[in-house]
Order: sequence, then C-alpha cells, then structure tokens
Amino acid sequence: MDLSIDTRKEGEQMRKISLGQLEPGMLLGKDIFSNTGQILLRAGVEMKPRYLNYLEQAGIEYIYIQDERIADVTIDDPISEKTRHQARFMVRDITKGLQTGDSQNKVKKSINVQDRVILDTVNRIIDELLDSREAVVQLEDIRSKDDYLFAHSVNCAVLATLVAKKMKYKNKELRWVAAGSLFHDLGMTGIPEKLLNKPGQLSEDEFNLITGHPLQGFEIFRTTDVFDARAGAIVLQHHERYQGQGYPKGLSGKEINPLAQLCAIADVYDAMTSERPYRKACPPYEVVEMLMSRGEELFDVTILQHFLSVIAAYPVGFHVLLSSGESGLVIANNPGFTLRPVVRVLYKNGRSLDPLPQPYEIDLSQALDLTIVEVIE
Repeated sequence: MDLSIDTRKEGEQMRKISLGQLEPGMLLGKDIFSNTGQILLRAGVEMKPRYLNYLEQAGIEYIYIQDERIADVTIDDPISEKTRHQARFMVRDITKGLQTGDSQNKVKKSINVQDRVILDTVNRIIDELLDSREAVVQLEDIRSKDDYLFAHSVNCAVLATLVAKKMKYKNKELRWVAAGSLFHDLGMTGIPEKLLNKPGQLSEDEFNLITGHPLQGFEIFRTTDVFDARAGAIVLQHHERYQGQGYPKGLSGKEINPLAQLCAIADVYDAMTSERPYRKACPPYEVVEMLMSRGEELFDVTILQHFLSVIAAYPVGFHVLLSSGESGLVIANNPGFTLRPVVRVLYKNGRSLDPLPQPYEIDLSQALDLTIVEVIE
C-alpha cells in the first residue's frame, strides 16, 4: 500500500468539481486519498472514464481539477497534506481503539499510548498555521463518505485554531484550541453508526444518546495525560448555544467558554458543508449566509465575525453569475468581505457561455453595484 504523501506547501491552480462534471482529459489538481491513507489518484493524472467508478466506489463525490483559465492563480491549504492526513489517521486510530475497548482500562490505554503523537500532531498544526500565508480558507477538504468523523475533527481543529490565531490568542491557547477541537467528538464513539446516519426524526432515547456525547467525550478525554481543563471545556461545551438552547447543560452567554465557541462555529460550518448519508452538502456561501442571518442567536457575535472573515463563501475556482449577466471564475477573496470576492469575468452571457473578447477582473468589494446571483455548475 502506497502511504507516501505529497508534502509540497506551494499553491496549486485548480478548482473543485463534482464527479458529475468530470470529463475525460481533465487533469487532477490534488491527490486523492482513501480513508486508510492510500493514494487513489495522484495530482496531474489525466482523468479517464474508468476512474469515475473507481472514485464512486471509494465514496469520493468531489475532486479538484487543473484549470488553464486560472493557471496563474495559486491557492494554499492552511496546513500540508502530510500534517492533515497524519492528524486524520491519529484521530481514526484513537476512535477505533475506543470503539473496540470493552472496559475503562482499555479505553484509557487506547488513548494514553498516543500521548506523544497527540502532542506532536497538535504542535505541527499550530506551527504550520502560524507560517501560513493564506488569510482566507480557499480549499475544501476532499474526503470519502466513510471518513467523515476523522476528517471533520481535523477540519474543526484547523478552522478553530486559524480563527484563534486571527484573534491574537497566545501559542499555549492555540494548543488548547487545537487539542480540544481535534477531540471534540470523542463521545461519538459510543453511538452506533446506524444512529449517527439516521435520516429521519430521532426518538427521545436516541436524542438523549446523541446529546450525551459531549459529556461522554469529556470523561474519556480527562483520563489522558494530555488533558487540560481549557481543552476539556471545548469537548464539553461545543454544543452549547449563546441563548441557552444548546446541550448538555443549557449554558448561555458568557457562561460558555470562548474557546468552545470557536470550535462550535467550526463544527456547524464543517458539518453543514459536508456530504452526509441523509442530506447533500450545502455550498459554503449558503452556510455563510445562514450564519450571517441566524448566527447571533447561536454564537458570540465577535467570535462569529472573526470566523466569517477567514472563510471563503465563494472559494477560488467557483464559476459565478453576476447581476450584470456576465460570469466568470473567482480568483481571490477579500478578508472580511466573504461574499464579495475578486472575479475573472470570462463570459458575456453567463448561461450560454459566450466568451468575452477581452476577459477582465473585477473586485466585488469595490464594485458595490454588482452582486453574485448564482453559482454555475
């Protein structure tokens, strides 16, 4: 099994598409991994029809492809592929150990043997985020359906820690955020997978089992040698909501640890933008709009604003239709103006794709008379 991972940190010229948009001859823009770390397809490979079934069987629904229309545009992942996958494997191994443990001793051992690895992984995430040039998260994580819990945990750690960095938290506080966010869903290991993926309404007993996972996760986390009360608060409180409508304790306002609020927002964002067995993924701009309209009911406004400032509602490569009728590809995002990116306008009629004789670029944060009215698939 090929476990080698591309450690390049430089930007790539690519855009995300669904498998339904995949056409023979397209060049893969980003390595695709299985949930065991095996490279399924390497960046640069020419896509062929037989790869479609291969990716579908692996539970992959989206990929990145190279696009000559934005060949001069580079985007970075806030952390390297190597670090992202090492963190994912660590969470997977710990989770699997918990699921097979039949006693507290087994649970404790399955965590404790990972203490050095946990600390190394957390430190690596922090170091790479501190070195990252990217002010706005442009890339969306590509994952298989079976990889959701592990990838979700890592994404939450990256997003929450990135926001904490923007809020000028000190290094030791960044480590609490990264560790707590990595393990915020430890309590999910005690919930049957069938229940986690249930499409319909939960019974009262099922709901109580789900809402008990923060406390269960906290109890597991505090048996470890890497436990810290501040990181533990993230695990325990990441489902509390600002007006008291969350769980497990119904805390409100300043009763909720602000580090837990960071993880809570990242948790909601990543969950909503992820494909689940019972619903399709929401595009980033829809989740951003929801957080803008309803977020004040759920989260501290200041923390939410910092979070929204580092999220690209329209990541680089999105094909957007403008209110002028023209369309083009997003080539950059403006921190703090998440709904108003820079667009390379390529088509005079966005629906018929009539090419402009002379494409041009427009910064929507400056051109306030224009808006994005649709994302074109």
